[in-house]
Amino acid sequence: MKWRHKLSTALLVCASMAMPALAQNFYWNASSPSSVALGGIYVPSSSNAQDALSSNPAGLTALGTRTLDLTLTTVAPRGSFSNSVNTNAHLDGTPGVLPYGAFGMPIRHSRFTWAVGFLPDLMSVANWHYVDAPGFAGASYGLQEQHSAIIAGRAVTGLGIAVAPRLALGVSLGVDYNTNTLIAPYIFQSQPQLAGAKTLLTLRTSGYGWNGSVGALFHASRKVELGLAWKSSTVIMSHGGASGDAYAQFNALDVPGPSNFEYQAQVRNVLPQSVIASMSWHPSSNWMLAFQTDWVNWGNAFVNLPVTLTNGTNATINSVVGSSTLVDGVPLNWKDQYTFHVGAERTLTERAALRFGYAYGNNPVPSSTLTPMTAAIMSNQISTGLTYNLGHSRLEAAYVYAATAHQHVGQSGLLSGEYNNSTVSVGTQALTLGYSLHF
Repeated sequence: MKWRHKLSTALLVCASMAMPALAQNFYWNASSPSSVALGGIYVPSSSNAQDALSSNPAGLTALGTRTLDLTLTTVAPRGSFSNSVNTNAHLDGTPGVLPYGAFGMPIRHSRFTWAVGFLPDLMSVANWHYVDAPGFAGASYGLQEQHSAIIAGRAVTGLGIAVAPRLALGVSLGVDYNTNTLIAPYIFQSQPQLAGAKTLLTLRTSGYGWNGSVGALFHASRKVELGLAWKSSTVIMSHGGASGDAYAQFNALDVPGPSNFEYQAQVRNVLPQSVIASMSWHPSSNWMLAFQTDWVNWGNAFVNLPVTLTNGTNATINSVVGSSTLVDGVPLNWKDQYTFHVGAERTLTERAALRFGYAYGNNPVPSSTLTPMTAAIMSNQISTGLTYNLGHSRLEAAYVYAATAHQHVGQSGLLSGEYNNSTVSVGTQALTLGYSLHF
């Protein structure tokens, strides 16, 4: 449908960054400049509808009036890749831009607060150019674009309720629109007749999936606030098309006939469930300290990426497989990720405040399945930001530097050895700007 194609194109353009903004925010749990500046920590007293929908819907109760939040993030990536035929192949460093926002308001004469927004849920885009290493029977497609993208934007609504002076609860319901793109030499991994064979492939699919979250906030004292939130996993069945050309593999095996093909495609994505626990402490009127730990259940989500191709048009491939349908799975085997955040805010004047933070998360990507296109391997980031209040509005800015991470692959678990003895290095820096209006 035309509208789906336009929406998919808009998401890809808006999210045209070459890697996720932060290792810890590959799967986003904080989105406003105030949270980003605190090292990815959500503090409900910031009165931000956007972060409440992203992190803990109980935080909606902190909204004292109607609030509109608008945010723009730009990311500049850096990276390199080396293997048997590449030395320091570089990641495309063109900055990408991503806009999003939310609106929230208290429901008059009640304890309820409501909000709606469109926010990033998962953003992974990698743009590389490097030489395709020889694979099965020596097949190589030479210097190629290596592009992959898994993008999920979440349209979400949430409801918070102040059940007691010190306790607030919240729920949210969201629908994720997911697009998947792969333009690269593709190595079949589990299809019995084609395992290890390689083809140039262009695959594009899109689809929808539902998720929800619940959260609680507890004011332990006037100076201490505790938060806990859980977000469900999301199962998305996306559909689209795939086309390509297996000329190098056909030539290596002396297979005659046309080598190009087309299929209808289906990809099954699972976005993980997560848990966030946070604490903020105000030791004085000018200082606020915040701590947060996150658990992201990649171990039950990114296990395998199933790809189903139907109605194939290449007679030679169909005869080898014995069908016009191919079912393959890309092994991922990611590990659960635990991240730890610490941040501080210093009030400078009645209108201005300075924030800074640090976050550490373990690398969830095993070396056995690592490629440059799945290198969400960054673990350390530092951040800072400034908030300035202008009456009923607020301007915010945050800067994040994710240190370059390096990971070496000795013996790859992927067929057919192209990523053996390879090294991937990636890092990013990001600038996030925000505007909030209270009316």
